[in-house]
Order: sequence, then C-alpha cells, then structure tokens
Amino acid sequence: MDNVRAIEGSRLTAWCVLTGGTRIQLDFADCDGTPHHIVLPFDALTGLLMTLPRMLQTALDMRFADGSLRFVQPLGGWRLERAENEAKLILQLGTPDGFEVAFALEGQDADSLGAALLAAPNGTNQPAVRRPH
Repeated sequence: MDNVRAIEGSRLTAWCVLTGGTRIQLDFADCDGTPHHIVLPFDALTGLLMTLPRMLQTALDMRFADGSLRFVQPLGGWRLERAENEAKLILQLGTPDGFEVAFALEGQDADSLGAALLAAPNGTNQPAVRRPH
C-alpha cells in the first residue's frame, strides 16, 4: 500500500452512467484544476451512497464537538406510492436541486411515521430537540 497515491479533489465536474448501467464514471478536478475520473461498479457506488451521510456527519462532529450541527438538506418534494406486488409503500424524498432517495416502508413503519408527523410541533412554543451526541 506504500505506492498508493492520493489525489485531492476540489470539485465534482461531471458524471455519467457507462454502457449497460453497471458502472458509473465520476469526473473531478484536483486542487490544481487537473481533470481526473474514477469508474466504480454500481454496487460500490450504492455502498458509497449509504456511507456518505455518515461521513459528512462525522466530519461535522469532529469540527463542532458539542454536536450542535447536522448535515441536512431542504425538502423540495416527496412522493408516496405503493410497491408493486407487495404490501409496502415507497417514500421518495427529494431536494430542490435534484437529489432523491427512496425508502421502502412496512406497514408498522408507515403507521409510526404518520403518527410522528401528526404529533410534530407546528412552530408553537415547543422546546428545541437536540440530537444525542
């Protein structure tokens, strides 16, 4: 592993799905503006997607040790649909800039989510809830 060379990227410049949909190419620029790309299989990118929010939150926790900041995105829209041939719902959440994520909800999860939304404070004089650190 001594011959591994780290490339410090400064920004994502583009991405594309390669022929067949089994690999994705990510294009980025390094700190000097030199372009680079990496090709990852679909499964590796899925694992990265699942890990990125935790990575970002861990970085915030290291920077702000009191646990006062969360990595959040504004909600741009949502959609609820029934999964085909299953007794599940699919809840899709999206940001105004196009990021979307979908969750499969079992009946119990849907019931408890609905109850939590109905019980949520509506901006009245409710104390702020802080996340555990």
